[in-house]
Amino acid sequence: MKKSDSTRDRLTETSSKAEFGSQLGLTNLALLSLTILALLLCYFIAKPFIASLAWAAAFAILGWPLHRKICHWVPYSTLAATLSCTVIALVVIIPSAVVIPGAIEEAFNGYKLIRAQIESGAWDQAFANHVWIATTWDWLRQRLDIGDVLQRAGSALTTLSTFAVKASVARIVEFLMTFLFLFYFLRDRDTLLVSIRGLLPMTPTETGRVFGVVSDTIYATVYGKVLVGIVQGVLGGAMFWWLDIPAAWFWAVVMGLMSIIPLLGPPIVWGPAALLLMLNGELGEGVLLLAWGVTIVGLADNFLYPIVVGKYLRLHTVPLLIALIGGVLVFGAMGLFLGPVILALAFVSLQIWRDRSHELKK
Repeated sequence: MKKSDSTRDRLTETSSKAEFGSQLGLTNLALLSLTILALLLCYFIAKPFIASLAWAAAFAILGWPLHRKICHWVPYSTLAATLSCTVIALVVIIPSAVVIPGAIEEAFNGYKLIRAQIESGAWDQAFANHVWIATTWDWLRQRLDIGDVLQRAGSALTTLSTFAVKASVARIVEFLMTFLFLFYFLRDRDTLLVSIRGLLPMTPTETGRVFGVVSDTIYATVYGKVLVGIVQGVLGGAMFWWLDIPAAWFWAVVMGLMSIIPLLGPPIVWGPAALLLMLNGELGEGVLLLAWGVTIVGLADNFLYPIVVGKYLRLHTVPLLIALIGGVLVFGAMGLFLGPVILALAFVSLQIWRDRSHELKK
């Protein structure tokens, strides 16, 4: 009789545990569904500000050493954050205010020069001295209406300049929001980090790994690209100056900025310049510029970037290139650093899961 009662008690206990486990599973499922729904709604709410938040986070990481020095001189956190934001804003505004209008103006000047040379027949005379170019030129003229192409190019440049003016209002709002967020990221950094660490379902060691990867990735992509851009701009500008090309150092700045953009880079500047030199009869100068661009300017990227980035970011060139290009296509300009950050986060998350699985097997 006692044995039967004991068996019945065990069955009852097992049934109770199964029922409790089932209820717990349903509770966890409901909580997971609610969490996913809440995060999805938060994404839609924050979507208009994602660009500003991403830029602010990047500027906060890059500008933290500067802000820390300012905090030594200024004991008031609000004033120190205001000064840091002002300095960072000036560093961003001044190059943009100088380069963008100048690039549009130079593009218009180049367009007018090319149109004048084509309409005057100067290019036809220059091509006649080079059979291989003349054959290509004749092939193009048979298949393209050069006048229509020039008209479309002029319309595109006009549209670009108009768009830049119209978009300035939206850019100003985004700019102001970026530096508003940056102010709070700098002033309240420690509080924000503690809050984020408390929300992440990770150990302090794992959270430290994630934060370290994000910081190193932003440093590597931004500083690596900036350093390579400076070197390529200087090298390209030096050759422009040597060949007495107008506005040489302005184009050096443009080449430096273009080197940051994947699949474009300095060839978007020195390539047409070399072609124009050759078309104007300066074949030796054009070939020299072409050779300099392909060898010296081009190889600077392949040589310097892995050295700078390799210290912080251990990613193969192929996934890094995909992250850069895909990031730009999905997120716009901020994708230059956001793409690599997302890729690095995916890698470190997989590594954390792998480490946890190894620990469970022990």
